[in-house]
Amino acid sequence: MKRLAVYLAVTFGLTWGLLIPAGFALDTFANGETSSMLMIGLIALSMFFPLVGALVANFSCKPEGRIDLCWKPLVTKNIRYYLVAWFAPAGVVLLGSVAFFAANPQWFDPSMQSYLETVAAAAGQPTDSIASQMPPVPVFFAATLSSALTVAPLINMIPAFGEELGWRGMLFPTLAERTSPRTAALVTGAIWGIWHAPAIAMGHNYGMGYAGFPIAGVLAMTLLCTALSCWLCLLRQRSGSVWPCALAHGSFNAVANMGVPFCTCGSTLFGPSPLGLVAGIPLIVLGAYCWLRLPASAS
Repeated sequence: MKRLAVYLAVTFGLTWGLLIPAGFALDTFANGETSSMLMIGLIALSMFFPLVGALVANFSCKPEGRIDLCWKPLVTKNIRYYLVAWFAPAGVVLLGSVAFFAANPQWFDPSMQSYLETVAAAAGQPTDSIASQMPPVPVFFAATLSSALTVAPLINMIPAFGEELGWRGMLFPTLAERTSPRTAALVTGAIWGIWHAPAIAMGHNYGMGYAGFPIAGVLAMTLLCTALSCWLCLLRQRSGSVWPCALAHGSFNAVANMGVPFCTCGSTLFGPSPLGLVAGIPLIVLGAYCWLRLPASAS
């Protein structure tokens, strides 16, 4: 199918064509340092490439072969979906963090001392100096959570829309033309996960110090993206708009690292980010539930 082929070629071509050369040029493939503002900016920029791919794919087809990308917000009729998209990710992330620290209590650091040492090292300052600038841990957590539940989802929704117009606006319904929504959601999630491969190889999300790097990281990302995709595809199908998906995606990104400051080993292949294999268990359960609510046959 021309629309599908063009979408994948443009989206992967732009993303991998940018991140792979940049990764080698900045030595991130060698040392896994993705904390530089330049690399973070490039990864953020790549979030808009699925949008570009969707537009190019649509306009490469004759009018009768184009698809409705469902870019209209349709807020009035979808209030409940927007509310779920806004607040449900926080519950999923909280449950995942609890599961991760329950399984690995030796990595729980309620004082955030390891986090402060990491921040101090990155800033080139003594740990005590950084600690003196930080509020008490409960205040820090409350302030961070408040931001993650209010302002951050709205800010993150913009780059997330760049992805969602492609993955849920173009790819999911295009696949659903030939197969069932259930299958389309799984395939969309798998492709979405693999699309992240260059960033994972740079140490993004999981670092580099784990067995099977970077293949294990790409596989973990693909699994969790597939679970998240099932929820986002259900939102897309029920609401008729990609904006609830963008809000859910943005909200998820806003709260994803809430547990990291309390972990002595930072973000790992297993958690505390919900993209980890242990902390991601609630997300996998949610994905399975949403997958079962998608139609099992093509319409």
